[in-house]
Amino acid sequence: MNNTIHPQPSSAARLTWLALLVGFFFSVTAMQAQTATGILAGRVRDGSGNPLAGARVTVADTNLSAVTERDGEYYLGTVPAGSYTVRVTYLGLPSRDELIVVTAGERTSLDVRLGATDSDEVVQLEAMSIEGQRAGQARALNLQRASENLKEIVAADAIGRFPDQNTAEAMQRLSGVALERDQGEGRFISIRGMTASLNSTQIDGVNVPSSERNTRKVNLDTIPSELLDSIELTKALTPDMDGDAIGGSVNLKTKTAFSQEGRILNVSAEGQYTKYADQWGHKYAVTAGSKFGNDRWGILVTLSDQLRYITSMSNEQAGWAQKNGFWVPADDIDVREYQMKRIRKGASMSLDFRPTADDEIYFRGSLSHFSNPETRTRNRFRATTASATPTSDNLGSVAGRVATVEVRDRTEDTNIRTLVLGGEHRRGSMTIDWLAARTYADLDDPFRFETVFQSANTSFNYDFTDQGKPVVTGAALALPPSAFIFNSARHRTSLHTDEETTLALNLKREVGFGANPGYWKAGLKYRAREKNADTDDNRYTRHASSTYTLADVYRPSTFNPGFVPHHTTNAQAAIAFLRNNPSFFVRNAITSSIGDREEDYTTNEDVFAAYLMGSVTLGDFTLLGGARVEQTSFNTKGWEIRGTVNPVFTRTSASRDYTDVLPSLHGIYRFNPKLQGRASVTKSLARPNFPDSAFRSVVNESGDVSQGNPNIKPYSADNFDVSLEYYPGKSIGVLSAGFFAKRIDGFIFQQTLAGAAPGGRNLTIPLNGKTATVSGFEFTYQQQFTQLPAPFDGFGIFLNGTFIDSEMDLGAARPGELLPLMGQSKRVYNAALSYEKHGFMLRVALNQRSAYLDSIAGTRNMDVYVGEHVQIDITTNYKINRQWTVFAEFQNIDGRPRHTYFDVSFRNAQTEFYKWGANAGVKFNF
Repeated sequence: MNNTIHPQPSSAARLTWLALLVGFFFSVTAMQAQTATGILAGRVRDGSGNPLAGARVTVADTNLSAVTERDGEYYLGTVPAGSYTVRVTYLGLPSRDELIVVTAGERTSLDVRLGATDSDEVVQLEAMSIEGQRAGQARALNLQRASENLKEIVAADAIGRFPDQNTAEAMQRLSGVALERDQGEGRFISIRGMTASLNSTQIDGVNVPSSERNTRKVNLDTIPSELLDSIELTKALTPDMDGDAIGGSVNLKTKTAFSQEGRILNVSAEGQYTKYADQWGHKYAVTAGSKFGNDRWGILVTLSDQLRYITSMSNEQAGWAQKNGFWVPADDIDVREYQMKRIRKGASMSLDFRPTADDEIYFRGSLSHFSNPETRTRNRFRATTASATPTSDNLGSVAGRVATVEVRDRTEDTNIRTLVLGGEHRRGSMTIDWLAARTYADLDDPFRFETVFQSANTSFNYDFTDQGKPVVTGAALALPPSAFIFNSARHRTSLHTDEETTLALNLKREVGFGANPGYWKAGLKYRAREKNADTDDNRYTRHASSTYTLADVYRPSTFNPGFVPHHTTNAQAAIAFLRNNPSFFVRNAITSSIGDREEDYTTNEDVFAAYLMGSVTLGDFTLLGGARVEQTSFNTKGWEIRGTVNPVFTRTSASRDYTDVLPSLHGIYRFNPKLQGRASVTKSLARPNFPDSAFRSVVNESGDVSQGNPNIKPYSADNFDVSLEYYPGKSIGVLSAGFFAKRIDGFIFQQTLAGAAPGGRNLTIPLNGKTATVSGFEFTYQQQFTQLPAPFDGFGIFLNGTFIDSEMDLGAARPGELLPLMGQSKRVYNAALSYEKHGFMLRVALNQRSAYLDSIAGTRNMDVYVGEHVQIDITTNYKINRQWTVFAEFQNIDGRPRHTYFDVSFRNAQTEFYKWGANAGVKFNF
């Protein structure tokens, strides 16, 4: 079957493309020539020689200014010839004025060290060098203040200053960022209420594919934070950025030799303990690098290795219903234990070559590996509304239903690889940068084994007085292991890959609009992406002659106190039994062949983009605007499966092209050196998750259909932001507040439509909703109280909060209902109090996220919400000398569980229990 939708862009789209391409070449070849100007360039460092990123270099009596990059370098290509005073400013250090003479057609070099002589100024250089928390905050705030658009940054000095296990957790304290957790660890991030699939993630400026099966989400728990030099979160896109980021765009920058001074050797080693697992793991990291060849070459390598043990307990209910005026379990009561390892290994390498002061060629490579061996033991007490007899909302009994003992043993390996070759070349007023990149992600499930043992019909009593810890008693609990007969087994392997090739070229030219400086910038980008899902499924049932029971592979219960005690299975013994006793099992060829195909698909997605943008500074006001056009072409292949008794398999395919025009406008007004305001209007998009747009279909024997939807449209969002930022000046800090609003058309959700399939059967399909609106308020307050008298000058405070409201209209699927967007919490906030002085640092941090909608069902009473999450962490360290630091960290110290519940009833869907964790170790910096 083949389905082609809109094979070509419209005439209007072609004209838009043509206009942009004309603008592109015009900006390169026909811009106003610059006369009687010279170049001013150099580097800004602190008194210890470390490069300062985010320092502002201003040429007096002009509107010309530049901001230093992470290597401390700045560049101004169109400075009129003459004598000037140049001022260099940086939050947390005293400013410096220097006299220069610029000669037409020549290069003037000016290197500046801030704090080298004025050590008696407020915020001593010594504090910046020794008390690294403040250095990290200063670097991040300087870059944020100087950015052309709304951006937040986590600097390298701040990464690892909290007890965060991975990159996702390193981002959770940015305003508007909330974590989606797995087994207590952060995995994905939502930004301003937008779930992770609506955001963009990059490493070193190139898109990171997703290893996940059913989404575009990038699992940030795969990436060790030790590889990173900084994290940039952009909330208002400019035309030179990829447009597929409704919530925001994250750029993870790996470390380079030029972002630090001198030879580099950083080593850390720590032990990691979790209470439930009661085992110690480890985390090791080393970074080494240097510049060589007269500082024209630089190389830096980072390696990371982590092993963490996790044990969790979980109670789940699949649904609730009303009977005789009481709530009763409408489906299974499910008690689970997870025992797992979290293994993270990472490596990054940067190689830079700077043959001249105006040319750079670089290579960046990174590898992140995450392995998750896991054994899940599950006891299921089968229940239905009909079989339940309630005596209250929390108490009752179930009769005439089976109980099962199940085990799953599997290992999932996730890999993310990036290779980036790029360069930047400056020629007077012109700057050209380019890159070619290859990125790859996979989720390899090389072994997944599941087996089920089932009893005859039995009975049990239930008590849901404590929703998270139900009590089950009665006959089902008294059954011996031999009463549980082998029912089924499944051995499955799968591989999901996502790879992308990127080519990009950008040209920027500094120009003058009268006496007002500015620039034009234009670029082209091509992204070719392929997503594959392939599964090999083998399902087994019991042979008539089989005598296999739970007693053959029994293991005494390891469930923690307070949970339902029951039988468990030795996973390795069950796997060996299947291999050694093949005559006891029958492979079900029909269900296995369905499992082989129902989740398989291949999708190719090519995006060709072009943009044109410009910026002008009019005194204290800077205006930036432009437009980006992205043409998307995709084709997809999958399977149509008709019937589950005698299935018929048919290959399917579909293709589609569409074009998006994404204008944006940004303004910054600097009221004074301490206060500035921002406003922006932008348009962005989010493409459908690959399984949603894949052409695959399963039709069961009843005629009900479950399928993807290649006709589905991408999300489209209009975004508005306005904010104020106040930087107190000599002390390190910021007070900011902002309002944002989004109108999202065509949001996507999964829905079952009664009677919509042929023959009046049910159709389950992803659909576009009507319109969703999101609005919110953000604030941030950071302050290091260095202006206070000793010993109070060591205190610091960090607060931020985001308050969001949203509505989405599901249309005909749920007429008359307005729901919040999935993944959107009404409140997200962080608070931290720190003390840092004489080499000692102590911080207590709190992170909170309110409840959010996790999944939408056919009716409201089956919608599932994730409950509020609150976590308290403690970090302390002592700097023995300039090289050695010892530290200790405590996570989730009050051991709060993760709770999900059904709407309307507010009854338990899942409660997952963890305990606290602790890390302790040593760091060496040379």
